[in-house]
Amino acid sequence: MSDIIQLLPDSVANQIAAGEVVQRPASVVKELMENAVDAGAKHIQVVLKNVGKALIQVIDDGKGMSALDARMAFERHATSKISSAQDLFHLQTLGFRGEALPSIASVAEVELKTRQEENELGTFLFITASEVKQQEVVNTPKGTNICVKNLFFNIPARRKFLKSDNTELRNIINEFLRVALTHTDIAFSLSNNGNEIYNLPVSGIRQRLVNVFGKNINTKLISIECVTELVTIKGFVCHPQHAKKTYGEQYFFVNNRFMKHHFFHKAIQEAYTGLISGDAIPSYFIYFTVNPSLIDVNIHPTKTEIKFQNETDFFQILMAGVKEALGKFNITPPLDFDTEGAIEYHPEQTVHPSPYIPKVNYNPNYNPFNYRSAGISIEESDFEKGSSSNRNTSVSFNTEKVPANWETLFKGLEEEKQAEQAVLPGLEETAPIAEPKASFIQMKGRYIVTPVHSGLMFIDQKRAHERILFEQYSHTLSTQKIAGQKSLFPETLELSAPDFSLIEEIREDLEYLGFELCKSGENSFAIHATPPDLSYSHAKEVLMQLIGYYKNTEGDIKNKMAERVALALAKAAAIAYDTPLDSKEMNDLMDNLFACQHHNYTADGKTIIHILNSDEVHPWFR
Repeated sequence: MSDIIQLLPDSVANQIAAGEVVQRPASVVKELMENAVDAGAKHIQVVLKNVGKALIQVIDDGKGMSALDARMAFERHATSKISSAQDLFHLQTLGFRGEALPSIASVAEVELKTRQEENELGTFLFITASEVKQQEVVNTPKGTNICVKNLFFNIPARRKFLKSDNTELRNIINEFLRVALTHTDIAFSLSNNGNEIYNLPVSGIRQRLVNVFGKNINTKLISIECVTELVTIKGFVCHPQHAKKTYGEQYFFVNNRFMKHHFFHKAIQEAYTGLISGDAIPSYFIYFTVNPSLIDVNIHPTKTEIKFQNETDFFQILMAGVKEALGKFNITPPLDFDTEGAIEYHPEQTVHPSPYIPKVNYNPNYNPFNYRSAGISIEESDFEKGSSSNRNTSVSFNTEKVPANWETLFKGLEEEKQAEQAVLPGLEETAPIAEPKASFIQMKGRYIVTPVHSGLMFIDQKRAHERILFEQYSHTLSTQKIAGQKSLFPETLELSAPDFSLIEEIREDLEYLGFELCKSGENSFAIHATPPDLSYSHAKEVLMQLIGYYKNTEGDIKNKMAERVALALAKAAAIAYDTPLDSKEMNDLMDNLFACQHHNYTADGKTIIHILNSDEVHPWFR
């Protein structure tokens, strides 16, 4: 029987390695930028064509390479970063495996120009599909200029599985920022098809964040600094009121390397407990400085997942540091930070304070059989109008008005139930609808309460209005272009560079929906018109919601855009809580709600209607 085990050719081995290292254009950008940083560059340019599918060019002014080093850089496992296994536990550089360049060259056409400062001439290499086609001496600036063309040209299946241009560009921007936010002593630029996306000069960390995310972020940042023997933690967290519903501005760095760490993210979430809602995500930019021997960066091909020794200790330090930062800015109850976190306990000085005795206000003249002594104002005509008018009486607990004649108010309810027992579509058999012409009570400016056959129905008035508006907007957006309402004083929407480019991409769709946006300075738009029913005070909020959804959605979302806009508009335009409603308004709201296709839940799945069953009430009085 013949032998079946064979040694793979280098070209095939490189393509297999490329499957882990080079997954998309963003992977190439990451590897080449990290190489430029390791080369000591002070200026790094990233130039793209067709979001990297046609060209990825990275130009740096680093130390460059000799002719031999340039050739060796494309050999597998050739690296200048490590010489022994022990070096893996003392890494200070970004790239070290020696697989990036050979992997890239196995799935693309690569042109390299490089020169060391002490040499007058440099080296040019042209490699395609792992094969060196050309090597010669050239005149080139100090540093390295590398072009990756026609990515995945020899693996059509891999190219076919690339996402849309919008998605691939977002991935590239993510990788670009992970490097740029770490090395603020280096100037970076990024452009695509000749359009500059970023131009970041050398700066401090705070200014780099402002240059990346826009000047509005400056007022949101809260500095954090925590120095211990185990770790030094510096950076910024954002004010709780600016927490978002989606991810996008959460960054951990360790020893100038970006990392993902769900356990440490949980530490920050816990530090914000009580300050933000459970589904909100705070923004943060946290930089760890730690002894390299305490971490292992060699556990994942992309080196974004890092293992820490004694992770629980890091968790506690991080959580305490964030809490301290929030406390110093009076966002949490003030703490004494001069004690360096020590907890003093002196049993002999323990004082037992007197228990707090709550005060109860009451009316000593109250008589339950005397309406006037109870402080309830009752019009005499209420007793005379009969059950017909009383059914439409608007009752609000906020104004302390109650129906005078409860027996008259509910008279006939049982007969109406028997005469008309229809159940509207979408409500379960166990959740009966409000009987026709039922009385409505507004409770706490939030709920509308009405009796039903099985008990009491509670309706969240804002969510009910959201559902009504959502279905109206959805129908309108699917059938016709909306004419926006103009403003005499346009508001300015200031954005980060990538958010500005995203709005540019979907501006035509936004105009179809009633927005009118015009460029107004660098990375900003003037809002000249908004969809009907949307106040200008909510226009920015709605647009930022759309940007957040757009950034966190894979593929082309144009088909989903109308639905997301309808939801955002409905949330912004719905009546606010604590808005008083009269009897007719409550009746109209209920009529419109039950006319909706789906009336039990909002478009994002929140409960609108709840039935308090009579059987649940009876045990209260046993």
